[in-house]
Amino acid sequence: MNNISFNKLGVMIDCSRNAVMSVPTLKRWIDITASLGYNMLMLYTEDTYEVDNQPYFGYLRGRYSQKELREIDDYAFKHGMELIPAIQTLAHLKSIFRWPAYIGINDCEDILLAGDENTYKLIDDIFASLEKTLRTRVVNIGMDEAHMIGRGRYYDLHGDTDKVKILIEHIKKVSGIGKKYGLT
Repeated sequence: MNNISFNKLGVMIDCSRNAVMSVPTLKRWIDITASLGYNMLMLYTEDTYEVDNQPYFGYLRGRYSQKELREIDDYAFKHGMELIPAIQTLAHLKSIFRWPAYIGINDCEDILLAGDENTYKLIDDIFASLEKTLRTRVVNIGMDEAHMIGRGRYYDLHGDTDKVKILIEHIKKVSGIGKKYGLT
């Protein structure tokens, strides 16, 4: 039998479906999981956290302020846990597209417009806000279920382009922004 060792043991809590978990409840969760030996907690947030320069990101939807995230991060740290944000940098952002400020960076459905300067400005603001708010240098940059990438506004601007090519270029750009802030 092989011994398998993990450096991190934790859970991901979805804070994007209808409400964010309250700070006191999240602290209780940290108490319980830390007592079980967990050392990591991921918060899955689509647009449910405060981002500098983006007043409509999570607006009227319920979101964690930067102050609340720092409080949660400090509490987790005191309990030997790393708080890791699990964010979206391509799809699953339907809620932001109800605001005129984001219509210009909507490819189609819930997908950001890859290759657009304003898309990367938003992602830069996200990373800058996370970098100054949380101690971790790790970010889960979700890009799943973007099945229609390149089939909306991207198609209108650039014509028929291979989805894999669009995705690879987007990953490179997002990774570069993360590296700029010392994030992995």
